[in-house]
Amino acid sequence: MNDQAIQRLKDCGVDVDGTVRRLMNKVDLYERLLRRFPEDQSYDQLKNALEEGRVEDAFHAAHTLKGVSGNLGLNRLMEADSILVELLRKGVSDGADEAMEAVSGAYQETVEAIREL
Repeated sequence: MNDQAIQRLKDCGVDVDGTVRRLMNKVDLYERLLRRFPEDQSYDQLKNALEEGRVEDAFHAAHTLKGVSGNLGLNRLMEADSILVELLRKGVSDGADEAMEAVSGAYQETVEAIREL
């Protein structure tokens, strides 16, 4: 990863430095994992489940997305998703639309930065 790509990721709330340290300074491994993130289906599953009113399925997808995001240091996305996870954990759909908007914004921004690698 070049310095410009790293800065773009950091601007999107990605903890590049901390995640690379957790991966024992294996930058190549981190880059490979990041490149695979857009293929993960949890965001699409979350979006579809919410659109169809399947709160329990939306919770599971949001929880998975939160875990994947956390493991990759996608902190802005993980933090936005954490709010949605807690709403859905309680079975609450009130406020889920607003929380999903925040998740979608963070997701799109993160994926765009990853695709620029």
